[in-house]
Amino acid sequence: MKSFKNYLIEEEQRKRIDHFIDFASTHLNLDKKPTVDLLSSREPGMTTASYDTITGNMKVLCGKRAVFDVCRSIAHEMIHQKQHQDLGDSSQLDGETGSPHENEANALAGQLIRMYGKENPEFYDE
Repeated sequence: MKSFKNYLIEEEQRKRIDHFIDFASTHLNLDKKPTVDLLSSREPGMTTASYDTITGNMKVLCGKRAVFDVCRSIAHEMIHQKQHQDLGDSSQLDGETGSPHENEANALAGQLIRMYGKENPEFYDE
């Protein structure tokens, strides 16, 4: 279940983000689709997105970002969700810059965006 808190987002953008989350969830074989809160401003300690290993919820900054950039942040956090799912123990996730988990999330998120964009070329125009 996706949620759109604190951000007035256009219906077409909402549909595109939902479609991307469905695409990525299926591709990653996630046990559960994520709950994603789209925010208009950063919360303390947040960069452009965060994944809570306890609740499994994600928060993603929308602001004035392009839809594909928002989706890339969502994809990055979904990779962390997959890592957590595979490890079964969130204490082993290392989100430090340059760590294997963070590098994997960066690389695979980019691949997911490109795969989605190839199937949905209009994605980059939104």
